[in-house]
Amino acid sequence: MSFGTLYTHNPNPRSFGIIAVAKSLGVELDIVYIDRNNKEDQKKLHGLNPLDQVPVFVGSDGFVLTECVAIALYITSQNPENTLLGSTRKDYYNILKWLSLANSDLLPAIGGIILPLLGLPLAVRKNTQDCLRALHADCKLLETHLQNSKYLAGDEVTLADFFTAGTMVFGVMVFHAMLREKYPRLLEWFLEVHGMPVFK
Repeated sequence: MSFGTLYTHNPNPRSFGIIAVAKSLGVELDIVYIDRNNKEDQKKLHGLNPLDQVPVFVGSDGFVLTECVAIALYITSQNPENTLLGSTRKDYYNILKWLSLANSDLLPAIGGIILPLLGLPLAVRKNTQDCLRALHADCKLLETHLQNSKYLAGDEVTLADFFTAGTMVFGVMVFHAMLREKYPRLLEWFLEVHGMPVFK
């Protein structure tokens, strides 16, 4: 029986490693390729991820997970006997470091060179207006999520809260009024998390 479905584009560099790790561990995945030009496919994708980004994982139990690093870690963790997450805590954190670098630095750099050569639009933000649109989309996603959850991953504060709040510090300084007006729950969450002693 399939462990779940991975929705992606064909090709999609953020999915290649996920598919490879699933195969290496014998975790059966159904792969559904979303056609960028098909309105029904785009509607389905939007229902799974309001940011309209792939990959998206939907488990056979209905669990939906977005963001490639999270999906890769989740699938890898399904087999506790493997060493793909390292054998020590230091190994694990080094793995996270490289996942982060590959996803946030290396891939956008490669895409920024290759996509124009292929006649495709850049996925990286092109100007401040694109950045502002992306900021609103991300804030809306966080606002909606936090209306039903005390913290990002449930009722207890986790690394996800500390990390995300840390990335927002300068944004909150600049966009405080906008956040207060349009994303009040997000701002409330930020002020609570950033107000914790660990940020002092």
